[in-house]
Amino acid sequence: MSDIDFSNTRLLIADSGKQNRTEIRNILFHEGFRDITDSDNYEFVREQVAENNVDLLIVDYEFPKGDVCKLIKEIRHDDIGNNPFVVIIALAFDPEKEDIMRIIDSGSDDVLLKPISAGSVVKRIKFFANERKKFVVTSDYIGPTRRSSHRPGTVEIPEIDVPNPVRITAVDGKEMSNVQDEVQHHSNVLNEQKVERQAHQIIYLVERIMPLYFDGNAVMDVTEDLDDLKAATGHINLLLKDTKYEYVGELCETLMTIVDMICLSPNEPDSQSLKLLPELSQSIVAALQASGDESDIAHMISDSVQRQKH
Repeated sequence: MSDIDFSNTRLLIADSGKQNRTEIRNILFHEGFRDITDSDNYEFVREQVAENNVDLLIVDYEFPKGDVCKLIKEIRHDDIGNNPFVVIIALAFDPEKEDIMRIIDSGSDDVLLKPISAGSVVKRIKFFANERKKFVVTSDYIGPTRRSSHRPGTVEIPEIDVPNPVRITAVDGKEMSNVQDEVQHHSNVLNEQKVERQAHQIIYLVERIMPLYFDGNAVMDVTEDLDDLKAATGHINLLLKDTKYEYVGELCETLMTIVDMICLSPNEPDSQSLKLLPELSQSIVAALQASGDESDIAHMISDSVQRQKH
């Protein structure tokens, strides 16, 4: 095992119980941590993350006056702070199976059951000082891979090596501020993966919507599905900004316009608008995979769709 020096690893302990925080602080001080902050205030914890003051977050799942799983998701989706790779260990006391799954699905690196022992918390942190699971990106998840192997019959999602703040600070002896370019690079990779996953989500939604129409009429309520499609398209359009895929935004704008037109009369929409849904969704994926002058390709596809509308 590599030599470990936790003195420059910025640790934040977030727990409503003062005794719990003190015990964890004392355990980890003994292991060499010196930059330790603890709090029972959810907003303070958010501020520390937003200001990029955290390398390792140990947080109680049942933290009061705040949704811990939402916070973890915000970190992973780069919606708060500038480091979606903070190492996160969630604590839970007598959790139900649903609680464990919710923590895992938020993107936490690990879950420790309360009451924790000195040995368990030290063992997990030393593990993270040397290795970390690769990240995966789906349409609704970013975080450590949740599978031990690929399941036959499912889409194989690429696994991504990501920065490990605990290893960087405790083994490599660097400060996170000195590797921000690396963090930003990997953050951009995650964002591009989000774009691609969201594009396939759009195709999935369109393929779910089209069979709900027969002879141009809806055979059941399609409002929720159309709302999901519009939300997914709007989301990908936001993700495209400042990425190499920004040129696809024109296609997304066109698709949102088509969905808006269908929503005006969802039970009996304009037949041409309905016909364009699968064409546009496929075009978005095709444009993401295009080589050459991608912006021209996207513009040509969008122009072609606009002509078909009239």
